[in-house]
Amino acid sequence: MKEEFNDMWDELKDAWRSSSRSEKIEFQISGLVAELKSKVSQFEKDSIKSDIKFIKSSMSQFERDSIKNDLTKIKASINNIIGYFKKKK
Repeated sequence: MKEEFNDMWDELKDAWRSSSRSEKIEFQISGLVAELKSKVSQFEKDSIKSDIKFIKSSMSQFERDSIKNDLTKIKASINNIIGYFKKKK
């Protein structure tokens, strides 16, 4: 499933890159990410990592299945978006 998700993500990135507005948006997002990274302390980064470990260790099978179902829905939506971009070409 991970490989399938990576393939789908690569396809979405290719469609995005071929969009006429992608360069401007990527530039703005890059700036926002750089600004965010510059404002996050090492303590906050470590805290986030710790929280993620805790969440992963505390999840039940029901929650894992729920997340898997959500990812399936997201995948279907992304495929629809990719189809839309391909039709726009």
